[in-house]
Amino acid sequence: MSDMKNMLDWFSRRKGDLVQSGTRGHALVISDVVTEVDKAISAMANGNRAEASKCVERLIVSEREADRIEDRLCAEMSTGELPPQEREDLLHFVKKSDTIADWAKEAGLYVQMICDIDAEVPREVWENINKATAELVVQVKMLLKAIESMGGERNETLRLVDAIKDQERIIDGLYFKVLKCILTSDMDTKGIVLTRSIIEALEMAADTCKQCADTISILIVSRRS
Repeated sequence: MSDMKNMLDWFSRRKGDLVQSGTRGHALVISDVVTEVDKAISAMANGNRAEASKCVERLIVSEREADRIEDRLCAEMSTGELPPQEREDLLHFVKKSDTIADWAKEAGLYVQMICDIDAEVPREVWENINKATAELVVQVKMLLKAIESMGGERNETLRLVDAIKDQERIIDGLYFKVLKCILTSDMDTKGIVLTRSIIEALEMAADTCKQCADTISILIVSRRS
C-alpha cells in the first residue's frame, strides 16, 4: 500500500509537469471525442447527416491526438523516478482511459457507415441513443474532474468516483432501453446491426470509464496506509 502512496505523492510533487498536465490534457481530448459522438448522434436525430459526418471527422482527429498524448505520457513515465510497480499502475491507468476514446471513435465510425450506405434509422432510435451519449459526456467529464483532484482532497475524489459509477449504471439501463427500441423497430438488417453496434460501443466506453474510476479509488484508499 505504501507504494500506492508514493504514486499519489508523486502526482502531487510533480503537479504542473508533463505527466500531471499531460494526464489532464489526455482526459480533455478524450472528453472531446465523446462530445463529438454526442453531437453526431444529435445531428442524426435531427436528420442532418452532413453535420453528423463533420462531427465524426472531428472525433477521429481528436482520437488520434489522444493516442499521441498517450504515447508521450508513456515515454515520460518510462524514464521517470517512479519505482516499477507504481510506473506500471500509472501506465495501466493512462492506457485504460485511452480506450474510452477508442470505443467512442468506434461508435462514430458506425454512424458514418450508416451515412455512407444510406441506411434508414427511425428518429426514435437516434433519440434514445442520444440519451446514452449525453450521459456518457457527463460521465467522462466527471472522470476529468476526478483526475484533476488526485493528490488533493481525498473525499472529493471519492465522491466523483462514486458519481462515475452511478453514471455507468444509468448508461447500462439506457443500453437495454435502446436495444429494445432497435429490436422492435421496422429497420432492415443493416440498420439493426449498425445501431446495435453503436450502443454496444457506447456501453463499453461507459464501462471502461467506470474501470478507470475503480483504479482511482484503489489509489486514493491506499493513502490511508
